[in-house]
Amino acid sequence: MWRTLLLAVVVSLFISASPVFAQQSCESLSTLKLSGATVTSAATIAAGPLAGPAGPGGGANAATVPARCEVKLTIRPSRDSEIKSAVWLPVNGWNGKYQQVGNGGWAGSIGYRAMVEPLIRGYAAAATDNGHEGGGGAAWAIGHPEKLIDFGYRAVHETSVQAKAVIRAFYGRDPALSYFAGCSDGGREALMEAQRYPEDFNGILAGAPASDWSHLFTGFVWNEQALLKSPGSSIPPAKLPAIQNAVLATCDSQDGLKDGLLSDPRTCRFDPAVLLCKDADGPNCLTAAQVDALKAIYGGAKNPRTGEQIFPG
Repeated sequence: MWRTLLLAVVVSLFISASPVFAQQSCESLSTLKLSGATVTSAATIAAGPLAGPAGPGGGANAATVPARCEVKLTIRPSRDSEIKSAVWLPVNGWNGKYQQVGNGGWAGSIGYRAMVEPLIRGYAAAATDNGHEGGGGAAWAIGHPEKLIDFGYRAVHETSVQAKAVIRAFYGRDPALSYFAGCSDGGREALMEAQRYPEDFNGILAGAPASDWSHLFTGFVWNEQALLKSPGSSIPPAKLPAIQNAVLATCDSQDGLKDGLLSDPRTCRFDPAVLLCKDADGPNCLTAAQVDALKAIYGGAKNPRTGEQIFPG
């Protein structure tokens, strides 16, 4: 059994390390028939600056992108779905692997900028807008439960399925290994993939996952209420270095090494009252109202009736 498993791993590594080349032209993919999706365009793009909307991660012209076959898809798993996705296929030297990248915030655009690094490293890459346009809020979800499902988990899964079909058609075989990487909302997407579709990817990187949104957003509201409780509660950005320095002075050495880092912030028992202004207000101290606001933020959202912790500080 172990010999068979070891052989499978060695073969997979050998395949993924050997450059793979296209079996048909990029433009021919425009007529590719997919189940539940439509190819809206397929074109070879020469190496050069990234043009058009960048999505999460940076400016539109922040990176030079290798030559690629770009395939754009519209995926409709329900009657009210309109998931836009893009697949980038290396023109030369595909490494035999696939990486899908996640979104940020409310999504609403394809994260082309995040696709650049995987492509540079030889991966076929893909991303999706999560089923709607515009990431400034969630007005698109009102009256559209299917779009909410697409945003919640379905768009990422469907993009994985359809992107692999495009890869198979272009290169003549499936990717040897597939990965997903995302941060913030992309981290939430990563956790949803692991929970709902564990077979989609061989490896998943969930960075800073913005999960459990009902509780997370309650935490956001709690912090805003603390900062807006009175006209003097707001803490200006100029005072944040003073807060950081005071926290480090209290807790930096707890792990036995004074290095400007907290190994485990959960063990830090910092009292914001040590920053209370002795005389006039200034950049290196906090007013009484600001001390109260910071204590509430560090305390985290709690149920006002039961005291139950809703979200950590």
